[in-house]
Amino acid sequence: MREEPTVHGRWREYAVVSLAFAASRLALHWLGLQFNFSLDWMWLSDPADLQDRLLQTIYYFHAFPPGMDLFTGIVLKVAGTHAALLAQITFWLLGLVLINSIFYLARACELSARVSFIVAVAFSLLPQSIYFEHLYLYEEPTAALLCLSVALFHAALTRQSVRLWLGFFTLCAVIGVTRSTFHLLWLAVMLCLGLWFSTPRDRRRVLAAACAPAALVVALYVKNLIVFGTFSAFTYGPSSYAHVTVSHLPPETKAQWVHDRRLSPFAALSPYAGPREYLQVYSGTPPTNWPSQLTDLDRPTVHAPNFNHWVILEANRGRNADAWYYMRTQPFEYATTALHGLRDFFTASTEWHPYTGTERSPHYQHRQVLGRYESIVNRLVHGFPVVVVDPAAFHRRTIERTECPARTSRVASTSASASAAMRAASAFSASSSGIGCLSFSRSCVFACQACSASTVGRTSIPPGA
Repeated sequence: MREEPTVHGRWREYAVVSLAFAASRLALHWLGLQFNFSLDWMWLSDPADLQDRLLQTIYYFHAFPPGMDLFTGIVLKVAGTHAALLAQITFWLLGLVLINSIFYLARACELSARVSFIVAVAFSLLPQSIYFEHLYLYEEPTAALLCLSVALFHAALTRQSVRLWLGFFTLCAVIGVTRSTFHLLWLAVMLCLGLWFSTPRDRRRVLAAACAPAALVVALYVKNLIVFGTFSAFTYGPSSYAHVTVSHLPPETKAQWVHDRRLSPFAALSPYAGPREYLQVYSGTPPTNWPSQLTDLDRPTVHAPNFNHWVILEANRGRNADAWYYMRTQPFEYATTALHGLRDFFTASTEWHPYTGTERSPHYQHRQVLGRYESIVNRLVHGFPVVVVDPAAFHRRTIERTECPARTSRVASTSASASAAMRAASAFSASSSGIGCLSFSRSCVFACQACSASTVGRTSIPPGA
């Protein structure tokens, strides 16, 4: 049995990991790698509204989860003209959280300090880690918070601390209001896993810790239901569904279906169309009681369309019906698209953007500095056949070492089932989104799930619990 490090030794290990991370980022800065602080993303409100009317803007924001919108508004209010610097420092800190969480989980898997250090540092030096850490996008925060949440999940199970459980569920709530992939059902599954793996006497504290974070997420859903008529964290989902449904129809077929009113007139538009295009085919009566955040056609500060416009909210209701009609009438074509999405899930996540290889790519400057390194890593990683490692295999040592066979059997089988479900759900989500960068955060959570799953059964459980 590996000897557990002392508290002083444990903090020393984390200090070494942190120093290695800091040294690598200073070297990247010296090489000329820049932080891409772009605020014209479609999932952001106009920066002027965020800076001057933050609470109102967040309240009337419906298109996407408001987490990054709120964070951006706070950064703009606090830092003003130095917002880019504050955002860059924050993303560096998130990278530090990510690497230390991976190190913690590797140590929890009984890897030596040296091997854990190599694993964590190697992960931080991947092009994906570097690129997304230097891009103002939700992928880096989501990946860092996911890894930290898994570390807290393991620590909470080990120590059964209300504060640790509260930290875990708070992170889950923050992720839920930031990234649309992690919706209310996912939060419910996290709560069920916490209850399942806890002993009966500890379940009350798990429920108590989950109440406030869950209420935060539910409040967002209820607000959107009352204000926008949609019980969801965002309303732009149907436009994403169009990528994997009606967008695959031949142009003449799509036009005929629209003419026959089997599809809405919005099906003829690109999922990235702005409100001007939607208004040209909208036949309803325009509302008059919305604030400017929902009536402005553009976000003037960044000279980009306003995807939070009320007409896109109405259009997405039609797009939702279009997606369901396509799946009912073209089930095999949709299945083919989903399989292609599964294949794309294992491609290089640094090539997620449709303008990859051009100056319009958000990673253009990154490739000017690290393009050759990225190409080498991608060839090494993606040039070999994909080998899927089942996290259930990590439970074999757990089953042999546990003090409570019945309890371990439940832990192992449940974790294996959860892992399989997560893989299936992620494959579907990748096919639905059409955005390859999702694999970055999902790869992080898969790695952490595997590490965490291997340690749950080793928690000291009294016989008969």
